[in-house]
Amino acid sequence: MRIAVVTQKIVRHDGQGRVNAVVVEELLHRGHEVVAIAGEVAEELARHPRLCWVPVCGGGIPTQLAKDQLFAWRAGRALARERRRGIDRVLVNGFVSWARSDVNAVHFVHSAWLRSPAHPIRKAVSPLSLYRALYTLLNTGFERWSFRRSGRLVAVSRTVADELRRDGIDPARLRVIDNGVDVAEFRPGSPDPSLFGLPDGRPVALFVGDARSDRKNLDGVLRALAEVPGLALAVVGDERGGPFPALARSLGLEGRVRFLGHRRDVAALMRAADLFVFPTRYEPFGLVLLEAAASGLPVVTTRLAGAGWLLEDGAAVILDEPDAHAALVRALGRLAADPSLRRRMGEAGRRIAERHDWSVTAGLYADLVEAAGMVGGTVAPYPHPNPPPLGGGGDCRRPAGEG
Repeated sequence: MRIAVVTQKIVRHDGQGRVNAVVVEELLHRGHEVVAIAGEVAEELARHPRLCWVPVCGGGIPTQLAKDQLFAWRAGRALARERRRGIDRVLVNGFVSWARSDVNAVHFVHSAWLRSPAHPIRKAVSPLSLYRALYTLLNTGFERWSFRRSGRLVAVSRTVADELRRDGIDPARLRVIDNGVDVAEFRPGSPDPSLFGLPDGRPVALFVGDARSDRKNLDGVLRALAEVPGLALAVVGDERGGPFPALARSLGLEGRVRFLGHRRDVAALMRAADLFVFPTRYEPFGLVLLEAAASGLPVVTTRLAGAGWLLEDGAAVILDEPDAHAALVRALGRLAADPSLRRRMGEAGRRIAERHDWSVTAGLYADLVEAAGMVGGTVAPYPHPNPPPLGGGGDCRRPAGEG
């Protein structure tokens, strides 16, 4: 088959991009030809003889909303051009083009985010929060349009599936395929506080995520840490311009907290940590939770994390509410003081992660794409088998939108 994959990123250093990369790798392994209509493709995949990369960008425009629209327009043009050469299946991620698709992998549901108490508009009215509300509202409409024009929808967690059903998606069109983890890359190691620039003597909790907004609840982690003197914290995520370094200083935590910025060696950092803390206020999945479990780390998270239910079997402390300060303090204090508990929970997490290797996830996606063919009866076949010329063409690696 000749399969088009339309998405922003097909890379291994990005959550959604990682899913795309392992699925494309599996499709190539099965002998299919893949047309990657994307802004970024992993170098080793771009070199594959059966992968044809059509570069698409949405740059040159100041706002993310406008960039997304430009990407969708260019991706739609590129897909129309490739259809003239023959496309058997189309796999997309959410709203990335105005075109029809066979399978739509849904990683985030904007209508659910708009309903969330953690959305910025629910906390304060400001020019920034109003823009974010507008961004979310418009993307809600774009997504629903895209979902109607997809044969099958894949939810990356039970949480996402519940959100889609709440929005009226027919369960017959919906399939849950949990994200996976590379259990060879993410594996247990030995704690090493020096890797974080922290002194010996305290276990290290690791936080990986957005370090500029409060969606992942880093503010709650810092306030809890102030009451757990026997614990240090390492933060991975770009904190520049965010409020958290100042909050750490105001809480007197300078000697116990290290902000490491954006890092690509997260697997090595997880091997050097003692536990993982991620009490998110909203998270459709949370790939870092499975990565931490695979690394043998006990996890502290919340029921609002889509991956949390995978870790319920002894691998995680799952808080009912992200802002339950006392419960978070107790969880961190107990894990900081009990190495044997950390070891038992870490071993349980590793066993769970081994059942969710990326090979399992990729195989399920590939099976669904191969069998898709516009199932569900709600989406008509691709219209206009001979669309009008777009003024371009030529080699498939020519950037979309040129000509």
